[in-house]
Amino acid sequence: MSALEAQLAPRKVPQQQRAQFTVDCILKAAESIILKSGYDAATTNNIAEVAGVSIGSLYQYFASKEAIAAALVESAVMNATEVLRDCLIENMAKPLEESAREIIRTILETRKQYSFIFLRLPREVPKLGRLSRNVTTEKFLYNTIRAYYQHHRTEIKVEDLEVAMFVAEHIIVGSIDAYLDNNAPVVTDDQLVDQLSDAFVKYLTK
Repeated sequence: MSALEAQLAPRKVPQQQRAQFTVDCILKAAESIILKSGYDAATTNNIAEVAGVSIGSLYQYFASKEAIAAALVESAVMNATEVLRDCLIENMAKPLEESAREIIRTILETRKQYSFIFLRLPREVPKLGRLSRNVTTEKFLYNTIRAYYQHHRTEIKVEDLEVAMFVAEHIIVGSIDAYLDNNAPVVTDDQLVDQLSDAFVKYLTK
């Protein structure tokens, strides 16, 4: 573990329900403050006050507000990973074009739900940049994503599946993030899903 990773890691992992409740309150308070007033306003004292816990309880689990922000990222990634894994498994056996739309729509929904975590927070907390690049839904879902590609291997013309996965991921996630980052997008959610699904299927099969 690097020095930066050590700084961002939680001090203690909650083992009991009450401890987990305390950590959840801290994370919800931090997210609420950052969303409303920005990261600079989220001092540990302010977070503890809004969470309804003592500052000592906060420091029992987190060494700094950067560590709390890192926990927010990891929590969002884990939640999104569960949703996307279920979607991939549910759509595994469907035709490529049909499954692509369902999967891309789910990616859009999860990126939209956690856009604050995936897009805004890394900008406000430079230390989170490396963490955000290393802790991703795609990395946690690697085996499930590869199984999906293997299931459709006869349809996929790209010879190297690793290349196909890399390019498709950046086409889809990159486009979705650019769409969510745009305050006045020129397309709707449905249009984006349709266009990305078409591009994804054509890239893999042409």
